[in-house]
Amino acid sequence: MRTHRPGRCFAILLSILYLLSPGFIEVQAAGGTALQDDRFDTALAFYREAEYDSSARHFAAIGTPEARLFAGKSYFALGEYPLAGRYLRQVSREDDPRFFDEARYTLALVDFQTKQFGRALDNLHNLKSRPAYQNLHRDADVMYRQIMGYLTTEQRREAFRQSQLMPVQFDLFRYGIDHMGRTEARELYSTLSPFFETSIDTNIIRAVERRIDRMPDEPPASQLFGEAPDGIVYDIGVLLPDAETGSPEWQISRALYNGYHLAAEEFNRRSADKRIRLRHVTTSDTLLTQEAAMTKMAWTYHVDAILGPLFSDSAYRIRDLAEYYGIPVIPPLANADTLNIANPYLYQVNPTFEVRGRAMARFAVNELKLDTLAVITQSNQPVAREAQAFRNEAERLGATVLHYFSENFEARAFEVAHITPWLAGDERFIDEEEYELKPVKGVYLSLTGRGADQLIELILNDLQATRSRATILANEEMAHIELSDARRRYFDIYYSNFFYRDNDRRETYTFQQDFESLTGTRPNNFAHLGYDVANFLFKSLETLQNPARIKPMLRHRPVYEGVITNIGFQGTHINQKLHIMRIERDETVRYKRPPDESDEETQETDNNSE
Repeated sequence: MRTHRPGRCFAILLSILYLLSPGFIEVQAAGGTALQDDRFDTALAFYREAEYDSSARHFAAIGTPEARLFAGKSYFALGEYPLAGRYLRQVSREDDPRFFDEARYTLALVDFQTKQFGRALDNLHNLKSRPAYQNLHRDADVMYRQIMGYLTTEQRREAFRQSQLMPVQFDLFRYGIDHMGRTEARELYSTLSPFFETSIDTNIIRAVERRIDRMPDEPPASQLFGEAPDGIVYDIGVLLPDAETGSPEWQISRALYNGYHLAAEEFNRRSADKRIRLRHVTTSDTLLTQEAAMTKMAWTYHVDAILGPLFSDSAYRIRDLAEYYGIPVIPPLANADTLNIANPYLYQVNPTFEVRGRAMARFAVNELKLDTLAVITQSNQPVAREAQAFRNEAERLGATVLHYFSENFEARAFEVAHITPWLAGDERFIDEEEYELKPVKGVYLSLTGRGADQLIELILNDLQATRSRATILANEEMAHIELSDARRRYFDIYYSNFFYRDNDRRETYTFQQDFESLTGTRPNNFAHLGYDVANFLFKSLETLQNPARIKPMLRHRPVYEGVITNIGFQGTHINQKLHIMRIERDETVRYKRPPDESDEETQETDNNSE
């Protein structure tokens, strides 16, 4: 077995370096009795091979202080925090002070992972304040300082309430002012100083006073929050439905999960001292409901965030529980407009119909400069909200919506002859007495559902027949239409899409190669999406460090450009980013804003200077 320096064990909570630190083996040899027990030997063999399920069961059945300690450490490695705490608390100082110290240290890590920060700090303070077995006092001191700098203000207040040690409470205060401006620090000091004056060394208190006097009015951005302690494990819940093998829902779930898995693997490779652990739960109305799964995520796994459930109907069922437990939830495919009303813990990656309508209106008016528009939508479909949002945003931006047709086309056998004459480009093709021809520069087709492809074809056919030159704007239904070459040449067509995959892009190619190496299969669109959603969350954790900052700050994160979708909440809880696609004669391409004149002049100047 390899040997390791004694202070290494604090650094990676789940690493074998910690779990198999040499001090334990030395202690077992010194005790003699445990190593002579065949059951203990068997359990220890499982433990050394990182088979923690087996080692936990075997150690738990033995009942000696050493076995309880190792049972607690095994359950901790599995992330079974309640069980780990149960066995670690059974190790007493009377059994062996060395085992007791190690149990207290591991228990502090359990408390940290379950966000019982006050209890964790009390244990670490006791260990760091006196010599402990295997130099644990040094490890405890490092962990203690890291936790102190990591906490949010709310967590610091809660830890202050939980702690039973005055020095810990004072440290929570003095470490906290590092992340405050001078005024806030002074106010907090004036409130708490009477509480500390009789119990904390006056020299330390005076030093804190002088530090406050020298503080800037506002803390530098680099000091707004501290880094996460070395070895933190981010527990991320994954909610996926129980589905029959091979069914479409099963294929979507499997692809998304594999995308999540690859993103977690990449995070763990690039982060030597932090880890992502996925907590996968399969939900079923008969076995484990969405509501029960949320309870398990909160009480058993203590997750920091949840990826899932898949669709809007399932997300509706847990959105109140997300707020109740304070767990951010990111359903990858949910796009219902009413899902996220006043819910600060639900983040919709799939833009809603209203977001899609507003995005296309901004594109039409700001980019294409279309100032006269028409809208055709289905009154009996969710896209009616998309169409209304398009009209409201276009008019807000100064455009005029001359015609707005909202009908149940399915009930009318998809008849459009009464609509398209209003959009004609040549009065020779219409009855002038019945229709007043007003030039329309753009037509938004907000259509979906059964028969949408047929409806789009009928509209385009009539518009072409009446010589309309209006630019066609649409949602992603247009991506599924087989357009003839003649139609591609005749119309300028743009549509919004949640998915766009550039296989020539280096990031996309790398993802596809890594995915195939991991799973042995080629990734579909849902695998790309799962990777993007998870990667956005994990990269945000790398920056924010503390999962408690997800809820207030995720909506302000910079736009993430993924392998198939872009994610940018822009101050909201609904992704505002969509790809705008343009249908050209031979292909469909992503729209790119042409350089303006100032850009061209700058480029020409640069070329001349060269």
